[in-house]
Amino acid sequence: MPHRFAYILLGVVLLATGCHSSIPPHTRRIITPPVNKLGIHLLLDDGRNHWPVELWPEHLDYARQVVGEWGFVVQLIRQDDFDETKWQLFMNLCAERQITPIVRLATTFDPSQGWWVAPPQDRDGGYGEIAAATATFLTALHWPTGEHLIIVGNEPNHGDEWGGRANPTEYARYLRDMAAALHATDPDARILNAPLDPFTPHTGAGTLNGMGYLDAESFMDGMIAAVPDIFTHLDAWASHPYPLGPFREAPWEQQHQVDFLNDASNPNQLTPLENIYNRGINGYAWELFKLASYGVDRLPVFITETGWKHAETVDPDSTDHQEALPDAETVALYFDLTLNGNRGRVPELPDTGWTPWLDDAHVYAIAPFALNGHPAEWGHTNWLILDERGRVLATYPPFELFNQLTR
Repeated sequence: MPHRFAYILLGVVLLATGCHSSIPPHTRRIITPPVNKLGIHLLLDDGRNHWPVELWPEHLDYARQVVGEWGFVVQLIRQDDFDETKWQLFMNLCAERQITPIVRLATTFDPSQGWWVAPPQDRDGGYGEIAAATATFLTALHWPTGEHLIIVGNEPNHGDEWGGRANPTEYARYLRDMAAALHATDPDARILNAPLDPFTPHTGAGTLNGMGYLDAESFMDGMIAAVPDIFTHLDAWASHPYPLGPFREAPWEQQHQVDFLNDASNPNQLTPLENIYNRGINGYAWELFKLASYGVDRLPVFITETGWKHAETVDPDSTDHQEALPDAETVALYFDLTLNGNRGRVPELPDTGWTPWLDDAHVYAIAPFALNGHPAEWGHTNWLILDERGRVLATYPPFELFNQLTR
């Protein structure tokens, strides 16, 4: 989720017993290139707020309008909410509407600390037990698609996403064990990494707002140091290429920047190739560049969060407020340009400076954040105008743009 800084059962049994060396190397599973790349990130449950299941059909009706036939929806599931009946309902609703679900695995949010807790470790420091429980739950569901897309976590280079301090060693082990368990139990599982936040600084031994953070490159280097083959466990790459500002600037505004605070440094920092940027709407190109430096071939890219906040909101006290936000009409224009390019359609605006997502063969899915969060928290982010009970009142212009594209 976009809390950003401005500058800033063999396999399961083996995992549960800690016998990681017995797990065979993973062969990347092919993901069928989609006919329709469009998607949306759902917030039926954001880990803190949730809408009653009685509202899910209406919200998914709106999701279907915005993503089109077999477009994508991203939805988190908490590790303390493995309710098979509830989540089978979600899968059934997706099937009825011909929507492709992407499940994002989440831990639990600790409101007293203001962070997501790190997943529970086994005695040996691995994560076999939670991986086995997750695999049992997910494989019991009947999915509406032949490929089961699963994201393991969210922005773990954030301290507030990992118990107060980012830990690439622990996350790499968690990803390894979760991928191994899911691949072992489900031949249709397709595993994606937790996307990283490219705007996050490296706080070194210090903290920022009481938590420890790592820049995306240092975090990836730490993962490789801990588990040298970690990225071979993936079938696709999940990315959060938000615009600069953050959430405000036009698609042609991109840059490469890493912020080091306190005593932080990274002796392995790479100088990117020309026109490769880590911050901006094509930031995934830098991530693929970094993966290539490890010898990892280009993975299909799933953009599972992105987008601009808009100035309008039904809740003036919404916690996602920030100054100088573009209006919703401008946000729709930026999305149009980002998806399709300009090509002279808007003569006063640039034609270059970015690669349109719909033209990029490496991009398989585009799921902006977000459709339907609680307006007290996500009022400037939502594409649906909701009341406090979750009832749909109207839609914002970005919704209408995507709806036109899918008609």
